[in-house]
Amino acid sequence: IVYIIIMLKVTRLADYAVSIIYAFSGSEKEILSSQDIIEKTKLHKATVNKLLAQLVKTNFLEPFRGTKGGYRLKKGLDNISIRELIEAIEGPVLLTDCLNKNANNCNLFSVCNTKNIWSFVNTEINNTLENIKIKDIKSKKFNYQ
Repeated sequence: IVYIIIMLKVTRLADYAVSIIYAFSGSEKEILSSQDIIEKTKLHKATVNKLLAQLVKTNFLEPFRGTKGGYRLKKGLDNISIRELIEAIEGPVLLTDCLNKNANNCNLFSVCNTKNIWSFVNTEINNTLENIKIKDIKSKKFNYQ
């Protein structure tokens, strides 16, 4: 049995992006203003505005201008995975640099004896993050105390 302890940390901005998208729970078809989102998430205005711009750019949200303006989800919460949101903010989820498309730049890649295990672990993490949808956040199977 191989035991691997990995320190995988999601950035604060990626975590906040999940919170912002989750703020649409119960309001999936509605337009929420940035102030509505600030009130629901308790995040700072500058952070919310920065992430809203990124979430529009990455096609999670559709913006609406005007006095009744705001943001609406482009797809349902059951179709948005945690992995998608992390990657929209941080880029690909990779445990090591050698797992990216530029792996051949590593002078040890051809003789590395750990690349296969890191690739396997990375795939499992990505699959898990992909299988957790925003609608699942309040699920009993994820509650812990």
